[in-house]
Amino acid sequence: MRRIPLEVAHVRWAVAAMVVLTVAASSVLFTVREGSVAVVTRLGAPQRTTTVAGLHAKLPWPLERAYVLDVRARVFTSRFVETLTRDKKNIVLQAFVVWSVGDPLIFLQSIGELRPAEERLDALVTNAKNAVLGRYDLAALVSTDPARLKVDEVEGAILHDVEATSRERFGIRVQQVGLNRLGFPPENTRFVLEQMRVERAQYAARHRAEGEREAADIRSQTDLEVARIRAEAKQKAAEIRGRADAEAARIYADAHRRDPDFYKFVRSLDSLKTLLGRRSTVILRTDASPFDLLDSARTPAAGAATPSPARERR
Repeated sequence: MRRIPLEVAHVRWAVAAMVVLTVAASSVLFTVREGSVAVVTRLGAPQRTTTVAGLHAKLPWPLERAYVLDVRARVFTSRFVETLTRDKKNIVLQAFVVWSVGDPLIFLQSIGELRPAEERLDALVTNAKNAVLGRYDLAALVSTDPARLKVDEVEGAILHDVEATSRERFGIRVQQVGLNRLGFPPENTRFVLEQMRVERAQYAARHRAEGEREAADIRSQTDLEVARIRAEAKQKAAEIRGRADAEAARIYADAHRRDPDFYKFVRSLDSLKTLLGRRSTVILRTDASPFDLLDSARTPAAGAATPSPARERR
């Protein structure tokens, strides 16, 4: 029989001891990473929850067992679900959910793993969407009028319905629920487009009415300003005309005072200029003032016939 060298035997015993120690240590030690918690159970009954990251000890299996759960926020996208709005319009919605493990003990007792938790959340979100959207019209989700859109309100209502149930029944903390995609069955597409056109027409009509009202206000203000300017201009013109008439009267009075005959002669010429305008035909007598000026320089020749008392002038 071949003998094993003493050094080799020592190495084998050392390796075996290390294996035994490793197995023993793995049965009594467990590690908690950052963003994780551990629930320690004893014979299946929960004993304590460990949230501090690091190396922790427990009794060996099967006396105690450590369940390490990731409690970091996760994003789950629900499946497309067709639902009905309050105005009886079918829509297809897909939502996203931001969630995390809120109560590790309840989560471990009710679900135990992360993948089944998303299936439970999918069912909760689907039920909440059907219940909430039944209280809103389609215009709350699709509208060209920002005042009619209520997407944030719908998302908040779905979150409110999902959050309480998920926390109490599954230990899940839902942080956010949002509508990711919105689709329409083929039979509703025409209605949606027609509704958008109607809302757009109403939006344009409202803006057109506001523009016409503002234009009317501007025109009214402009008319008032024009009337004020014209009144001021007429007043100034009347003042200027009055001063001019007064100055003219003063000049006429001064001229009449200096030379009454010359004044009468000039005024007669002015009267003739006013009466005999362009392209006028007048039949008049030349022996009456002021028309006697037209014949005052004419001297009848000797033996000439006496002129007719009436004359035509063009």
